[in-house]
Amino acid sequence: MHRVVCTLALAASALLAQAPSGPLVRLHPVVLDEKGQPVTDLTADDFKITDLSKPETVFAFHKPGHEAPPKGDVLEFSNRSSGSTPYTLAILFDMINLSDSDRLENWHTLDKMLPQLESGANLYLYVLNLEGTLIPIHPMGPASPKDNDWPKSIASAFDKVMKQSSHGRPVQVGAEEQEKRTFKALEDIGNSLAMYPGQREILWIANGLTTVNDPKLTPCNGDWVECGLYVPHLAVTLAGDEVAVNPYVLAGNLNADANYNLDQMALLTGGHFYSRQDLKPVIDQIGAAAAGSYTVLYDPGADNWNNKWHHLHVTTERKGAKLQVRERYYAVSSTLSSTERSKNVLAMAFQAPSDLSTIGLRVKITPLEGKPGAHLHIVIDPTDLLLRQQNGKYAGALYCLISDRNDTAPTSQPSVLDLHPELTADQYKGALKDGLPLDQDHPTDATHLRVILLDQNTDEVGSVTFPIK
Repeated sequence: MHRVVCTLALAASALLAQAPSGPLVRLHPVVLDEKGQPVTDLTADDFKITDLSKPETVFAFHKPGHEAPPKGDVLEFSNRSSGSTPYTLAILFDMINLSDSDRLENWHTLDKMLPQLESGANLYLYVLNLEGTLIPIHPMGPASPKDNDWPKSIASAFDKVMKQSSHGRPVQVGAEEQEKRTFKALEDIGNSLAMYPGQREILWIANGLTTVNDPKLTPCNGDWVECGLYVPHLAVTLAGDEVAVNPYVLAGNLNADANYNLDQMALLTGGHFYSRQDLKPVIDQIGAAAAGSYTVLYDPGADNWNNKWHHLHVTTERKGAKLQVRERYYAVSSTLSSTERSKNVLAMAFQAPSDLSTIGLRVKITPLEGKPGAHLHIVIDPTDLLLRQQNGKYAGALYCLISDRNDTAPTSQPSVLDLHPELTADQYKGALKDGLPLDQDHPTDATHLRVILLDQNTDEVGSVTFPIK
């Protein structure tokens, strides 16, 4: 596959004085009612957040799901065709954290449950073997016609891997290596999931977690998260990928320590701990939670990033509501500037296998006269942008990339627009109704284009890919 490395030259934003003071903390709370159903009508004011007991103000906020745009003509394209938040789920069958007595039972239980799934779309399967090697059974990759039906025909491939691993645990894989290789597998899957739109989830099948304390932190008065070796790296990686880990006990033994460790993994990443439930309802619950998740961002201040653990407390006053959200994060310091952070986000969107929909985009194309290429009428959903009131106007700061592509990958460096819209009150009111327009001629011989838009104030991004020939 032809691959282009995205090297962007981005200008500093004219609104830098109004930009965040440093990296934002991004949360994806799920709010459930008394019946366990998602609550999707809350506002930013309904959430109360404290970080190390300090009250925080919501900087940016997105409700669950997206309203699908009205149907356009054949030359109009959108990154929000379904009207709901997409999600991607990777199942990790973790042999290294299953005891010898439980491994066989969990294997055969999963073997029976997979064919019962109605669809395998947006669902992937990996095995972490006893040597700590991550083995793809149905891996993430380009879309395939077989994606929907793979759970019904995967048994032979899954069983082959399991039979090849039917031996004792290698003696060289001690407790520290076991933890290290477990975390690396979770991080590797998380890094792959980060390229997909919407909510990203790992369903981690294990009956416990071996943990090792960091000798540099002796004595340590915290739990395995705050005292553990390699845990800060895991937490920072999964938070950056915006991936939640959902520990899942299928069958077998589970003691109090194992139960606690698995529950803390869920609380660390914003997932949920499932125990002894059938696979289909668990996947349905994860899907419902993903579709009902909010995005809440706050600016904790530049001094916040101090290489320490931070405890979060997120609440809502909605009666009977229960929140599912991560309860702490590791505030790793970074020397990256805001422009460098934006470049990293744009580079990921540039190389992603599918479009991202955090910022809603519609594009209508018309041919250019007398030369190859297209005129692009781009419409941006302004409710997904952070537009600040400034001197009676609504001002924003955006980067727009237009990437020449074939049907699977970029073919050249993108063109980059540094945009600073300023809307009057009437223009802003009109944009809320009809969208924020951007018109651009793009001469090209490419067969496809991808439009990528990033909000410089929040590093939120949206993209839409479409054919022009």
